[in-house]
Amino acid sequence: MAVHMEYEQSPAGFAQRAKDAEWERKQRLREYRVASRREKRNRKADEKKQRKLNATILRRMTRNPEKYTKNATRNRMRDIIAERHRIWAEAVKQAQRLAAVHDPSGAKFNVEAVTTLENGSVVTLIGLQRRKEREAEREAQKAAQENPNQTKTKSSNGSGEMEKEVPTPVSTSEVVAPTQDGINLERRALMGIDNPAGERVKTISKTQQRKLEKFTPKPPPPKPVIPEGIALPDGEEDWLSLWHLSDDELERRVLREKRRKAAERKALRIKQQEGKAERRGARDEKRRVYREEKLTWKTIKEEEKQTKNRHKAIEEEELKKIEVELNTANRKEGLERAAELGFTLENVEGVKDIEPRVLGMKGKEVDFNKLEEAEKAAEARKLGKVKQSNRVNLGAIADDSKATLIRAGNRDDHVEAPGDFLQFEGGGGQDFEEVSYNHKVRRKIQRALDQAQIKKEMLVRQKALEHCEANSIEPPEVLKTPYKFEKIGTHRTLENGELETAKQERVRKRMELAEYNKAAKVLRKQAKEVAMEAGLRKFALLTGKVIDADGDTKMADGAIQMSSESSSEEEEEKEEDEKKGGSSDSDSD
Repeated sequence: MAVHMEYEQSPAGFAQRAKDAEWERKQRLREYRVASRREKRNRKADEKKQRKLNATILRRMTRNPEKYTKNATRNRMRDIIAERHRIWAEAVKQAQRLAAVHDPSGAKFNVEAVTTLENGSVVTLIGLQRRKEREAEREAQKAAQENPNQTKTKSSNGSGEMEKEVPTPVSTSEVVAPTQDGINLERRALMGIDNPAGERVKTISKTQQRKLEKFTPKPPPPKPVIPEGIALPDGEEDWLSLWHLSDDELERRVLREKRRKAAERKALRIKQQEGKAERRGARDEKRRVYREEKLTWKTIKEEEKQTKNRHKAIEEEELKKIEVELNTANRKEGLERAAELGFTLENVEGVKDIEPRVLGMKGKEVDFNKLEEAEKAAEARKLGKVKQSNRVNLGAIADDSKATLIRAGNRDDHVEAPGDFLQFEGGGGQDFEEVSYNHKVRRKIQRALDQAQIKKEMLVRQKALEHCEANSIEPPEVLKTPYKFEKIGTHRTLENGELETAKQERVRKRMELAEYNKAAKVLRKQAKEVAMEAGLRKFALLTGKVIDADGDTKMADGAIQMSSESSSEEEEEKEEDEKKGGSSDSDSD
C-alpha cells in the first residue's frame, strides 16, 4: 500500500494520471461525436419516411397518381440541358469522324483539324497538343518531386557545352495567399471580420460546384456541316438533324429513353424469373449430391484416423520398451561405477534396513515368500509339470465347512452347530481377512519389491557421490541419472536408428498437411464436377428437354405442371392489376 502511494505521488504517477485523464477526455468526446452522428442519421431517416408518407397521403387525397419528386422543375430543366449538350457533342464527334476520312483539315465539315490515332480513335490536333502538354507537365512535376534541389540538367547530346535550365515548379507552400491587414482573406471570412453582423455565409461544396458547372447553360459550339454526297455510316443516328430541337421535344426524347430503359429492366426481371422453380430444383439436387460426396470423405477420414492411432499406439509401445531398456542399462552401469569406487549393495550401511512397503495393504500382513511360491507354481504350470483344471474337487473340502440342515419345529438340543461363528485363534477375528495372492496383489507386491530395490541402488549411488565430493573426484555422469526412466516423447525412430529431431518432425507434419490438402482439393473438385452434372441432369429433366433413361416422364410432367402453375399465378396477378388499374381510372374519371 505504501509503495502504491509513493508511486502516485511521484512524477511518473502524475504523468500517468494526466495521460489517463487525457484518454478519458478523448473517449468522452468520441462517444459524443458517435452519438450525435447516430442521432442525426436517425433524424434524417425519420424525416425522409415522413416526407414519403406525406406524399402518399397527398396523392390519395388529391387522386393524383403522379409521384411527387423534390425539385421536379429543376431536374426537368437539367435533363433537357444535359440532353442538348449530348446532342451537340455527338454531332461534332460524328462530323470529326467523317472529316478524318474525307478531309483531315476539317474545313469542309466546319470542324477543327483532326487526326487518327493508332487505336482508331479520332482526335483534334489542338486536343492532341494539349494532351502532350499535360503529360510533359506531369513528368516535370514528378521529376521535381524526386530531385527538389536539382534545377539544372545537362544536355542530352553529351557535348557538355551549356547546361539547360529546367524551370522548377513552384510548390503550393511557397505561394503567398492574398492578405488584408496581415490576415488571410479566407481566414478573415471565417473570423467574420468583414461581416460584423454575424450573418452566416453560405458555402458551396466542391461536388455541388461541379454539378452547377455541368448544368450551367453554355453557348453552342460551331455547327458542323456534312457536305452533299457524303453519307452517314449504316446504323448511326443523324445527330446534326437534332441540333435545334425545342425544350418540349427534348423532354419527350428524355422520357422515351427512360421508358425504354425501364422496359429493358422489366424484361430482364421477367427473363430471370422464368424457370425459377426448375433452377431451384437443380440447385437442391446439386447440393444434395455434394453433401453425399462429403459423407464419403468422412468415412475415408475415419479410416485414416484409425490407422494413425494404431500406428501411434505401436510407436508409443516401442518407445516405452526403449525407455525401460535405457533405464535398466543406466541402473546397471550405475552399480558398476559405484562398485569400482568400492560401494556395493552388500557393504553399504543402511541397505539392509530398506524393506518393501506395499501400498493399499494397511492392516494386512504380506508374506513375500508366498509370492515366490506363486511364481514358481506359475512357472511349473507353464512348463506343464502341473496340470491345471477348472473342476472343483468336492472331496478336498473340510468336513467342518459342510452345512448341516436344521429343520424348524424339530429342534434337537443335542445337535451342535456346524461351527463357531467367531474365531479368535491364529490372529483372526470378525474383521479378519486372509490375504488372497491374486494377480492384482502380486503386482502390488512386485512394485513394492522394485521400489525397494531402486531405493537400495539410489542409496549406493548417494554414498558413492558423497565419497567423490569428499575426495574431489569427478563423479561419473551415470551416477547422476534419475531413478525414473526419462520419457523420450513422441519422437519417431528413423530408419538409421536415430530419433527424429523437432525440426524433422515439423517438416514431416508440414508435408503431411500439404499432402492432405492436396488430396482434399482433388476430392472437392471431383465432388463439384459430380454435383454439377447431377444439377444439370435434374434441370434437363424438369424442363422436359430429356426423358429419364427408364422412360419415366414424371419429372418432366412435374416441371410442366410447376411452370403452368407459375404462369397461371402470373396471369391472375395481371388480371388483379388490370382490375385495380380500371378501378383507379374510373375513380379518376
